[in-house]
Amino acid sequence: MRISSIECGRMVAIIAVMVIHISPFANPFDPTAWNWTVDIYVAGFLNQITRFAVPFFFLCSGYFLQPKLSAGAPLGVALRYCRPLLVLWLVWSALYAVIPFDPIAAWQFGYLDAMAFQWQMLLADLLNQWWVGGMVHLWFLPALMLAVLILALCQQICRPGLALALGATLYLLALLGGSYGKPVLGAEWAVMTRNGPFFSLLFVALGFMIRQHRWSLSSALALRLLVVGMLGYLLEGLLLKQGWEIPFGRHDFLFSSVPWALGLFCWLLANPNLGRGSWLERQAPKVLGLYCLHMLLVIWLFPLSSKWMSPGWELVKPLVVLACSLALYGALARLPLAGVLLRGQWAAQGAVPRSALSAGQAR
Repeated sequence: MRISSIECGRMVAIIAVMVIHISPFANPFDPTAWNWTVDIYVAGFLNQITRFAVPFFFLCSGYFLQPKLSAGAPLGVALRYCRPLLVLWLVWSALYAVIPFDPIAAWQFGYLDAMAFQWQMLLADLLNQWWVGGMVHLWFLPALMLAVLILALCQQICRPGLALALGATLYLLALLGGSYGKPVLGAEWAVMTRNGPFFSLLFVALGFMIRQHRWSLSSALALRLLVVGMLGYLLEGLLLKQGWEIPFGRHDFLFSSVPWALGLFCWLLANPNLGRGSWLERQAPKVLGLYCLHMLLVIWLFPLSSKWMSPGWELVKPLVVLACSLALYGALARLPLAGVLLRGQWAAQGAVPRSALSAGQAR
């Protein structure tokens, strides 16, 4: 049974991820491009107001995995769940490692010369790169796999609550070593705590518990929790910026990510028919493939952002990424390897995906 509101929420979340990565009013490759104070704050606001997306995906995964994990043989269920995610991680890591970020330079100066800098960046931080993969956004897939496997192990020993406690502990450690590293410890840890199960386990375990114990909030209460969490998150980012000069874009998760994501998720659960039959719901089965492929369009569009420095382009470029990503998805869906590229499995074209970002249905 599909939940229309969750399906729409997943599509909104993938659009939010695209906004994060295309960086309106900012250019990660040229920090001087938009360096006015108003640009910094507008870019920071857009970057942070979309940070509900990844916690929401993790919550969905735990929620829709719960019935099968609780039915028996949880480790087997988890391994079957993770298999397509591992395939996608390996396939897209390989593709991002060999596709030029600048195809024009590859044509003009030769493939190897153009790729030298790209490979140098890929190998610059091996401590963290091994559980990210060939492109920065792919960290999500191993993080989800590890969270699901830990949750399944706790379920195997009949202690699912242990996953929640461990997730909360890792979450606090991640904040201590990440966004709050400078004010508390004086510096961040060398290990990037966004990766792995540091943040993912708590949200996956919460999603599992919400369904297992049938926790629910009224629509009004969930909306209040959402607003409090969102405003708290923005306030945290502002305080860290003002007090310790930590850039807004540094924060993937903060303390307030938890109430923000929970409020959104519970509000959508309280309004299951929201968006039924809409364009968002119809596009939702594509979310997993869109997540994997959209960064290819992002890196190709960045040179245009340097040439077309206008507020109009900055506002419209997330829609350009979305449109191009949907077009590329449609092209890849026609290939014989569409199942591997878009779903991580050998499956008939049009089959319902069974992986994490497509978890808006009970299984």
